[in-house]
Amino acid sequence: MATIKIAEMMKMMRTERAHTKKELKKLDKVLAVLRDLSTNSMSARHGKRRRMSAAARSKIAAAQRKRWAKFHRQRA
Repeated sequence: MATIKIAEMMKMMRTERAHTKKELKKLDKVLAVLRDLSTNSMSARHGKRRRMSAAARSKIAAAQRKRWAKFHRQRA
């Protein structure tokens, strides 16, 4: 009697495993499509990466130093 139950359980588990494999394949396909969509839209939107000039970087750095100085003056 226990052998029959074990055999039935094994059959159910095999069926469930087959169903899960099918579901995983579907999920893999969906993920692949989403990955393709995200890479295509990002590359079309951004294109080449823009470079910042040295002058722009120095202006940004100076502004950040100014903000930090103001912050430290307020704390002191």
